[in-house]
Amino acid sequence: CVYLFFFFSSRRRHTRCREVSWARRCVQETGINAEYMGLQSMRNVVIVAAKRTPIGRNLGALSDVKPTSFAATALAGTLKSIQFPAKDVDEVILGNVLSAGLGQHITKQAALEAKIPETVNCMMVNRICGSGMISIIVGSNAIKAGYRNVVLCGGFESMSKVPHYLHIRKGVMGNAALLDGLMHDGLTDATTGDGMGLCTERVAKRYGFSRADMDNVALKSYANAIKAKNEKILAKEIVEVKIKAGILKDDEELSKFDPEKMKKLRSAFIENGTITAANASKISDGAQGMLIMGEDEALKRGIKPRARILAYDEASVFPGDFTVGAIESAKKVLQKAKLTVKDIDFFEFNEAFSILPLLGQKIMGIDVNKVNVHGGAVALGHPLGMSGARIVASLINVLETKGGRLGLAAICNGGGGGTAMLIEKLQMPSLTQQYIKYASVSYTHLRAHETREDLVCRLLL
Repeated sequence: CVYLFFFFSSRRRHTRCREVSWARRCVQETGINAEYMGLQSMRNVVIVAAKRTPIGRNLGALSDVKPTSFAATALAGTLKSIQFPAKDVDEVILGNVLSAGLGQHITKQAALEAKIPETVNCMMVNRICGSGMISIIVGSNAIKAGYRNVVLCGGFESMSKVPHYLHIRKGVMGNAALLDGLMHDGLTDATTGDGMGLCTERVAKRYGFSRADMDNVALKSYANAIKAKNEKILAKEIVEVKIKAGILKDDEELSKFDPEKMKKLRSAFIENGTITAANASKISDGAQGMLIMGEDEALKRGIKPRARILAYDEASVFPGDFTVGAIESAKKVLQKAKLTVKDIDFFEFNEAFSILPLLGQKIMGIDVNKVNVHGGAVALGHPLGMSGARIVASLINVLETKGGRLGLAAICNGGGGGTAMLIEKLQMPSLTQQYIKYASVSYTHLRAHETREDLVCRLLL
């Protein structure tokens, strides 16, 4: 009896070892490695959905729409894209720069119009052009800390609706001058009084960039964007918006592009300068929504993540060198992730001006063919509070379309700074999808001393 007991026990252990070995091999072969299961950090953050409005031209189709209303359209579209219940959102965080005249608590306005319960906390952040990306960072930090599980992020801007200011509260003797809110709060360096374009011209001269260099970047941006639009790639990012004339489905600027006219334009800021109205980003309106959550929360809910947020950081530079801030922040993120430029499949640099891809190439040695492959802000537009989140969403689309794994998005901030984010495209293997419904039930009931990888192995068995 003793002999038989040990014989069958040994055989059972041997069989079990083979089963576990097979299960772990399945885990590895299907791509659910230890890193994917979150074993390298306490809590990973993933992006599960993202939708944006079409980007409207200055005084264009979106200029007659209440800004918080088209922001609500982006938020509602993001949730609807994966049928996520609005009541399960823990917080809404939106970036916005030029909020004068929009009323109190603009994020809450947009959230309520998107049918998000009034009990959900809301926050607005303003980090100039980086505001949309900062909203993702603030949400990610809250999730990593366990303070939130699900955060709806993004940003919006109506540059068409920015008012002029008149300071007469104390009374004025004689005439009073109006101050352009768009120029004063959005497009002028507060420390020097110089416009963003003039600052960029100085940086272009320092690095030896010509008008032809700028025009070539702009032409490529338009070509990439038009190609992506014609192939219905940009349509994957967009949710339609109701306007006075009907429905806005596409980005407005692309239909107005005239390459011959671009060559004839005068420089905008200095005589014989490098920047024109055509090779700089366009004053625009638009909104971006993005739903992020803990990777464990996505697993528990059975939601397929689109990308994991791996790292992010900011850089601060001399205010007049704000365009260089994007490059410096990108360098810091790569250093933090212990990666090199060669490890990154695609880049998104917000084209506030055409100089951004050129700086990436000059300073970091980035292949410009990997930058903004679906077009950039020169072609699409640059609604200030939206763009930081928009380039992250666009990068996900690029990785999914082109087959890349790692992507880096970076944006410069007026006032002298930059913000960057590293993401990894995720593909849930078909084998795991068969068991995800069981994981959603069993995940909260991990056995003693059982890791997440062990749980998936147990489910496979």
